[in-house]
Amino acid sequence: MSQSSQHSLAQRALELVATVGFAAYALAFTARLAAEAHATPQALSIAAGLVGGYLIADLLSGLAHWVGDRFFEETTPIIGPGFIAPFRQHHVAPEEMVEHGLVELVGNTAVLALPTLAAAFHLLDLASGAPLTLLAGALILSAMVGGVCTNLFHRWAHMERPPRLARWMQALGVVITPELHAVHHSNGFDSSYCITTGWLNAPMDRLGVWAWLERRLHRAGSRAGQKTR
Repeated sequence: MSQSSQHSLAQRALELVATVGFAAYALAFTARLAAEAHATPQALSIAAGLVGGYLIADLLSGLAHWVGDRFFEETTPIIGPGFIAPFRQHHVAPEEMVEHGLVELVGNTAVLALPTLAAAFHLLDLASGAPLTLLAGALILSAMVGGVCTNLFHRWAHMERPPRLARWMQALGVVITPELHAVHHSNGFDSSYCITTGWLNAPMDRLGVWAWLERRLHRAGSRAGQKTR
């Protein structure tokens, strides 16, 4: 077996273990939070954390998507092949991700999210019932689950006939819809970067946040280049 094949198998095994581990922690975390939602202050804290975390997941998906679309190249060392290339290839053949399996879609993100979720699960004293602790726990859980599931939601937005669950969640507006995501693919790939729910796309596009950030980064890069001359 070649070294690249061994690396590929090792990576797939890591992603599978991370996906299973993440799912187990997410379910256990959810059970712990549910057990503490027995009074109004606790329930409100958990609800606020879940909504806030989901918004964070949408924002992070937009940041990752923006960087992947607008910066670096597929040949950039370290991040090029594994991070930049998938975004650029998706523009050319967006339908290809429909054929990807679950672990292929979420495994990489699960590898990154699992340590954070596990640390929060073991370090936060959720059993104390303290509203701020429950708020923090729900925020982390929702952000991590939303982040890991983003590519799954993204795939649903590209499917002609998504699963019934996907259609139900799209109808409720809790995951990115084909209509919302189509804006990104039809506008030169320079807007509507958020792909978890798409809730933040309209305000961020209207305010020109991505264009402003890009201008700032280019100016900062130009200044840094001038100083090194």
